[in-house]
Amino acid sequence: MSEQPTDIRLQLIVPCYNEEENIALFVATAEKYLSAYDWRVLFVNDGSRDGSWNVIEDLSTSDARVNGICFARNFGHQNALKAGLEEAWAHHHADVYITLDADLQHPIEFIPEMIAAWKNGARVVQAAREDSGRKISLFKKLSSKAFYGVFSWLSGVKMQPGMSDFRLMDHGVLEFVVNCHDKDFFLRGLLPWSGLRTEVLPYTPHERQFGESKFTLRKMCALALSGIVGYSVRPLYISIVLGLVSIVLSIAYFLYVLIVTLCGLSTISLGWPSIVASVLAIGGVQLFMLGILGIYLGKLYMENKGRPTYVVGARTRK
Repeated sequence: MSEQPTDIRLQLIVPCYNEEENIALFVATAEKYLSAYDWRVLFVNDGSRDGSWNVIEDLSTSDARVNGICFARNFGHQNALKAGLEEAWAHHHADVYITLDADLQHPIEFIPEMIAAWKNGARVVQAAREDSGRKISLFKKLSSKAFYGVFSWLSGVKMQPGMSDFRLMDHGVLEFVVNCHDKDFFLRGLLPWSGLRTEVLPYTPHERQFGESKFTLRKMCALALSGIVGYSVRPLYISIVLGLVSIVLSIAYFLYVLIVTLCGLSTISLGWPSIVASVLAIGGVQLFMLGILGIYLGKLYMENKGRPTYVVGARTRK
């Protein structure tokens, strides 16, 4: 049974990178499942190397509901989200704003369920991926679970496993987001940190329609590191603890050597093996702590430069 038309205005914000084959299919799928709503879609072309921008321009010419912005180069998925949200705030007023990917793994037919949760009072409706029954590598399952656990522990912000950038937010939440001027934009951490009323809905993702995933292991690690550093200083305290542990062990070892030497209890040569092991252990701890400090200092350095986090090279009509 088809839904009755409503006057709810939806703004879809869709980052895309080399998704030439998926973009037109995305619009057709939105037309199929969102016909009961007054919907618009804003594509953010993150410096694609294929014909993604040409497809967006053609669609915007033939369909007034389609708009797009194009980065001058690739600035990353989170910056594409940020640009889309800021563009939507400035030019595309709606009742709710929904972020999702262009590859159709985020099911558009799930959006009415998210809208129902918003109608019931949720300010943010977060879709959480369920991987049961899907063919996913053991490494990805373990690494994903480890990231959400480590992030929640380090930052004090509870992040549910399976959270992705498939979410709905109302106009007030969008205002909060665009007024946060984080250089390292991490929306998955920002919204849980805010404490705004959120409802989490489980969903089963679709298989990718065309192309391959652009979210490589390197990008996944960079996003995880950026999120942890951006929302917690606990790693700095961990480095202090490691330093104290190193000092205590060094003193204990020194006392041990002193006692066995004075009492003549030593039956083996402590010599080079123990010295080398001690130097390597202490040096490793020091380098680890310096690395943590370096990451935080690097973040401060980039913040103080004041450069924009992205550059828009082209737009369709507003």
